Amino acid sequence: MELLKKLFETPSPTPAGTIVNTPPGNLAQGATTVLTWQYTASPQQNATVATLRVINNSTGNTTPISNSLNLADQKLSWTVNVPPGTYYLALNDGTGDKYSGFFTVVAGTTAPGASVAPPAGKSSNAPSASANTAASFTGSSVSGYKLLFSLMVVAAVMVHFA
Repeated sequence: MELLKKLFETPSPTPAGTIVNTPPGNLAQGATTVLTWQYTASPQQNATVATLRVINNSTGNTTPISNSLNLADQKLSWTVNVPPGTYYLALNDGTGDKYSGFFTVVAGTTAPGASVAPPAGKSSNAPSASANTAASFTGSSVSGYKLLFSLMVVAAVMVHFA
């Protein structure tokens, strides 16, 4: 019972670190958009240079965007250089990869509903297949892990008693 209580308690505030924002809506090949992130370094974190990659969700193919990203800038102009598909961003700030949610790249130079404004959605965890690219993933990722853990517990109980 204590485990379940701990599982569903309110999470504490997000510690210092890096959060990658999800690009909004559809991005067109060849279009330029602004990728953003939040970087709040603690005194122990001295890394100011990071790597940023775009990953194809279907194939796992990775395309580098920057191998010398200045985290303090908190934004980068990117000309979309990947084929149409569903993607997410991976930013490594020296403490491991941080992920955005999913976004879609479409063929052409003008995507319906495309925007180059800084995105509203963000995530610090690997995206899931049901991720909404316009939603905020901060905080809800904890709920997602709680749900996943709960489902795993139910599955383990079902297997045990089967």
